[in-house]
Amino acid sequence: MTQYRKTRWGVHLGSFSALVVLVSGLTGCGGSEAQRCEELFSSSIGAVAGVESVEVDCRVQLGGGWERVSVHLATSDADEAREIGRSVLRAVAEEPEMDPQWSTPQGYYLQDGTEASIDRRELGFNGVPTVGEVREVFDIQVD
Repeated sequence: MTQYRKTRWGVHLGSFSALVVLVSGLTGCGGSEAQRCEELFSSSIGAVAGVESVEVDCRVQLGGGWERVSVHLATSDADEAREIGRSVLRAVAEEPEMDPQWSTPQGYYLQDGTEASIDRRELGFNGVPTVGEVREVFDIQVD
C-alpha cells in the first residue's frame, strides 16, 4: 500500500470514529431526557382515578422526537371514559415539568381493548393536543 492510500484510509477511519462519538453523545443526552419524559407521563397519568395502565414511549432525537402515550382505562362505559380522559389531560397539563411542546396521549382504551373517544373536538382540539394547548384551553398556569 502506498503512503497516499495509508493516509487516506486513516483520514476516513478518523472521520468515522468522530462521527460515532458524536452520535453516541447525542443519543446519551436524549436517553436521559426520554427517560424523564416517560417517567413524567407514567406518574402523572397513573395517578388519575380510573386509569388501569399507561404505555409510554418517548424519543428525543436531533431535530425532534416524539411522545407516544396510550392510556388503558378501568372502565367499559364510554361516558366514564370521556371523564377519565379529561382528567388525564388535566393531570398532564398540571404537571409543571411537562414540556409544553410534548403531545398528550394519543389513544385511550376501554377494558375490552376498544378505543375510547374523549371528544377532543368538543374540548376545542382538532387532533391530539400538545401539553401547552391543553394548558391554554383549561387555563392552567404552571411555574
